[in-house]
Amino acid sequence: MSLPAPGLQLIKPGPRSLIQDRGRMGYQHQGLATGGPADYQAFRWANRLLDNDPGCACLEITLGGFEATALCRMSLAVTGAAATILINNSAHPGNATLEVRAGDTIRLEAPRAGLLSYLAVAGGWQTTTFLGSRSVVMREHLAGLAPARAGDCLPCKPQPPHRDARVPAPALIDYQEPVELRILPTAQTMLFSQQDRRTLTAREYRISPHSDRMGYRLSGPPLASGPGGIVSEAIPLGSIQIPGDGQPLILLSDRQTIGGYPKIGAISLLDCSRLAQRRPGSTASFRWSDLAQCRQERNEFEQLLTRELTSGTHKAQHY
Repeated sequence: MSLPAPGLQLIKPGPRSLIQDRGRMGYQHQGLATGGPADYQAFRWANRLLDNDPGCACLEITLGGFEATALCRMSLAVTGAAATILINNSAHPGNATLEVRAGDTIRLEAPRAGLLSYLAVAGGWQTTTFLGSRSVVMREHLAGLAPARAGDCLPCKPQPPHRDARVPAPALIDYQEPVELRILPTAQTMLFSQQDRRTLTAREYRISPHSDRMGYRLSGPPLASGPGGIVSEAIPLGSIQIPGDGQPLILLSDRQTIGGYPKIGAISLLDCSRLAQRRPGSTASFRWSDLAQCRQERNEFEQLLTRELTSGTHKAQHY
């Protein structure tokens, strides 16, 4: 009798669970979205805890409600939203590695803060690839790339010896705190009036329920003097589009490849990560920044990832 292939058998995928790696790079000119993790920080830490390649595929789980059974011994890591993690009904901390054995059940409950949890396995999930990526963009309906469903098996590689590791304290983020987004000027920034540029930073905006992996809609003081429609052009990650209603729309991982709304600026990759963990109704504010500040923060993040990781239990459930 043959043994089952190594992997994780899904019982409940929760509201939405998607495989995401670093994204499908180099195909936007053919109309394919990049995809990739909505929270790049939590994604990178999930792989770092297991000494994976930085781009290994993780499962991005929205709002918990997840349950699965291990088909073999596995080294896992869960990062991101502050969700209680249960292995055979025994609670374990987040932002740390976990060891499960064949037959063990792992559950992620609804998070207390944040939206997205990242479930990584040593060596990455070995799901279908298309054009060099395993990332799932739901609207594209690519063959073999779909949201996780009950009964699916996520395959993995044979597992190395398990090691205990946890995310260092300086990297932990409280997703309940208001988020401040730093605006980088773009080519169209000066097409907006000085008053509009002040308005954007003067008051808080509220995250609309009409927000998803494609983009976050904000509601607040509208901008009045945008240049109107422009010739459609490529849309970078973090672009702050201003449509006709004057309300900011921040484009994220599953954004369209081109668009014709003017862009008053853009936010950094790390700010996109922070924003993607905030729930509808949360507040966000803006301040003007520059490339040097964003580069410094990115360098500090990359340096944290190179630190030696400590073992043992810690109480933090979110970062």
